[in-house]
Amino acid sequence: MIAVLIASVAGAGLGAYHLGRDGQHAIPDSLMGTLWPQPRVLGEFALIDHDGAEFGLQQLRGQWTLVFFGYTSCPDICPSTMLTLRGVSAALGETGAAQPQVVLVSVDPQRDSADKLGEYVGYFDPDFRGVTGAPEQLYALALQIGAMYELLPADENGSYEVAHSASIFLVDPQARMYAAFSPPLQSDQIAKKLVAIAHYYEKS
Repeated sequence: MIAVLIASVAGAGLGAYHLGRDGQHAIPDSLMGTLWPQPRVLGEFALIDHDGAEFGLQQLRGQWTLVFFGYTSCPDICPSTMLTLRGVSAALGETGAAQPQVVLVSVDPQRDSADKLGEYVGYFDPDFRGVTGAPEQLYALALQIGAMYELLPADENGSYEVAHSASIFLVDPQARMYAAFSPPLQSDQIAKKLVAIAHYYEKS
């Protein structure tokens, strides 16, 4: 099935400017291509986190959230991206900037039990949150955010992989799709952009 779903570094990202979302606030050049042209308000969805708690729209409100779609059996992109996200947290911690919530959305609920998901995200950072749920709920969230994934055919042993987006998505404190970070992903650059995005958000 194919599911097409598609702060302290003061002055970060300052340079040439473009008209902002409301026609008044300027967007730094460094954030062009990262910020969405217009924030997209997310609708309701119902997932479960690795502790068995409900995870929906309410859990996205009131804080910045970095969202990555993947799965624990992923051989390369997922562990690499999770390490990047750990590096982002570390870089922000060094500057004293606020830490965003980090969420791995598993698109492989058949294999990713709560225990397995919790162990996986905890390996990278005990504060990271793993969530998953029914396929239709995963689709609903991914569709809104603009991610994509596809379960590939299983081999003779029943083993399969999941093709999925490699981007990291940023949801703002109003539970709106706000920005996306596309590969190649570098922790320090993402951290600097997050500080600049928060600064821009406060002014817009």
